[in-house]
Amino acid sequence: MIDDWVKKEGNEELFYKWLLEYEHQNPQYLTDVDAGLQRFSQWADQVDEIPDSVNLTEYKEVMTRQRAWRRWAVAASVVGALATGWMYQDAFLFKTYRTEFGETQTITLSDGTQIILNANSVLEVPRFGFGKKTRQVQLTGEANFSVTHTIDNQRFVVKTEKGVEVVVLGTEFSVYARRKEAKVVLNKGKVQLRYQEGKTQKELMMKPGELVTFDQSNHLKKEITEQPEKYTAWKEHRFVFDDTTLEEFVRIMADNYGLKVIIADDSLSQRTLLGSFRANNADELLEIVSEIFDLQITKVGDTVLLTDK
Repeated sequence: MIDDWVKKEGNEELFYKWLLEYEHQNPQYLTDVDAGLQRFSQWADQVDEIPDSVNLTEYKEVMTRQRAWRRWAVAASVVGALATGWMYQDAFLFKTYRTEFGETQTITLSDGTQIILNANSVLEVPRFGFGKKTRQVQLTGEANFSVTHTIDNQRFVVKTEKGVEVVVLGTEFSVYARRKEAKVVLNKGKVQLRYQEGKTQKELMMKPGELVTFDQSNHLKKEITEQPEKYTAWKEHRFVFDDTTLEEFVRIMADNYGLKVIIADDSLSQRTLLGSFRANNADELLEIVSEIFDLQITKVGDTVLLTDK
């Protein structure tokens, strides 16, 4: 099954990304490179005793070749150690916070900034110099930020894989950055957005109550929202639907719970949801939607089929 899955376009890169993450978290063998190189160097430099039966000229030729090989071996060991260090440099330089499907996590950084990380999200924070040299973090997924203002007015920067950067001094906002789009909602304060559209680098200042959405091509759409807090309702396990189609609901279930929801009828996918609902898990949310539209739920593993009763 894995072999067939990897053959599909786009899955191979994801497979190796997951494999690298697994190997980082579960190293099979932790080496003490410095101690190993020291022992190897001592062995390479040791003085060999010359047996009485060995011709001195032949012995010198053999030892010359062996010493040359040893020098190459030490060099190769150093290269290998450097390659290993390069492979694991991200794990060394950054502290990674990760949430599973259906999980949220509250994080307090060393500068006092509080972050609530939504489900299926990753936040990388520098291990060294954070709050002194930089306050820059990397987000994949969705999070709400309450940034602490510093005496020296140091900026706080949230970077995303889509190339959108949120630059702030001290404020409260939320960032959504997943596969198809990115969204930034400003609750209070002021933030600057930096993004690239085509080959052009652009900037935008946001005001409280504004919602900015970026599509896959980083085209920007700005609008006013009277209830910015509804975009962070997930912190309280609430889902706010405002004429949300079932087609959009499918994406929400995939992002937050890792479920593949299939809607049997295309006309059914255009039905819309309206209202605020509390659900502690995927099953509760599916049950709410099924009752609203009188749908039949068929669940097999991580796949859910929605049909009319």
